[in-house]
Amino acid sequence: MGTMTPLQRWINTLKWLKQYEENDQFEDILGGSVNFRIKKFIPESNVTKKYSILTEFFLLLGGQHDGGVTSLYVHNKVDKPLIEEIMMHFDDTKVVFENESPTEIMLRKPNQESLSLIRSTNINPITKDLFGTSNKEYVWRPVKWYKVLPEFMEKYEDTEFDKVLDCLKNTSPSPTTALSLSSWTLKESLKENFAIRYLAHKCKNLCLYIDDENNISTIKLEFH
Repeated sequence: MGTMTPLQRWINTLKWLKQYEENDQFEDILGGSVNFRIKKFIPESNVTKKYSILTEFFLLLGGQHDGGVTSLYVHNKVDKPLIEEIMMHFDDTKVVFENESPTEIMLRKPNQESLSLIRSTNINPITKDLFGTSNKEYVWRPVKWYKVLPEFMEKYEDTEFDKVLDCLKNTSPSPTTALSLSSWTLKESLKENFAIRYLAHKCKNLCLYIDDENNISTIKLEFH
């Protein structure tokens, strides 16, 4: 076993975190012959933008990094709320078709008018804790995974944000999803964060990717 760094020793003093070893198993889920097409989303003239907690969440998620892509996976159809509340708020949206059925939505370039409007309103406390503070430039560093232990976290409920969690479950290709973060740093007070307190109790497992400078680059949700 290698010698622990001062950072690792400090993390080990935090009762609410435990180093996590994941055993990924990969499986080919595609059949022998699949016809792929990618088409640009062009909304029909009678479709209008609607604003909701989903609009807020995905715009702020997508607005963290220039050029970033957010993918939503669908099952053979694109529901109207996804179009009105999410897709209409991005300037570059593409849809992946497999054998003529839509399977993935790729969102790029949050619409600046929509983003400005969202940022001028009262942002949901969980969304704000995830994405609502100033962003840092991303620099790749090796990370270790740490599981948040819910028994050490005060539970936080938010019925509005339940809609976001349901959407993430329904548009993920597996029982897990990962959210990129650009403003989180590990510190003891992070256990008071609304997002961690909510997700630690709503998810089967909640993991943080922490690098050697205390930055948290990703939060991984494993659903029940």
